Amino acid sequence: MISTIDTVLLRIADNELQVLLWQRPQDSRAYPDAWALPGGWVSEEQDQTLELATCRILEQKAGLKPDYIEQVATIGNRTRDPDGWSMTVLHLALIRFSCSESTQTNTRWISVDAVRNKALTLAFDHAELLDKALERLSTKARYSTLPLYLAEQELKLPELQRIYEVVLGNPLHKRAFRERILSAEVLEDTGIRIQGRGSPATIYRYQPDCAVRLFDRMMQGAMGESISE
Repeated sequence: MISTIDTVLLRIADNELQVLLWQRPQDSRAYPDAWALPGGWVSEEQDQTLELATCRILEQKAGLKPDYIEQVATIGNRTRDPDGWSMTVLHLALIRFSCSESTQTNTRWISVDAVRNKALTLAFDHAELLDKALERLSTKARYSTLPLYLAEQELKLPELQRIYEVVLGNPLHKRAFRERILSAEVLEDTGIRIQGRGSPATIYRYQPDCAVRLFDRMMQGAMGESISE
């Protein structure tokens, strides 16, 4: 049985969620030249854990080191690979835009919407794997600080709110959003203020290795409405 690790690596760019894809070689046993999620086999000699295997594969195939990785699901059946029974351990990984430039020519960032709208067909069942990872991210964004890993280390609250809105697919009420984020105590006021059209904007900082914090109340809502209490 074929056993692999596949990773959905996401970033925010051009005000949209993008996924990193890797082009399979021309001599691949299945789906030659097709675009796929970066994946590979676990090495008994090199990998102490599945997370370390994920990090190694991402570095080898894209030259990237995400700040956040989590295991999403284990998927296995007879139909996902043309050669028969196969199993993969799916991971979700997040990276800041400033750290997301791949060093490999056979990788590309593409809009998540383009894949979901079938503008690009992925190899194997990777479109389904992408959906599973996106569902995990969207669900956790409603009650935690997880999307912070898509943000730059220094940021303004409106920038972070926009990241949440991209992930959730809905606009959020400004005051309620700020209450949730600031109460989580993951942002540090740098003391820097930037003058804009209105009041000066505060620059905040977070540490990429900080733990994900949970909100007291869910983060969801629409423009002009208070977030559900």
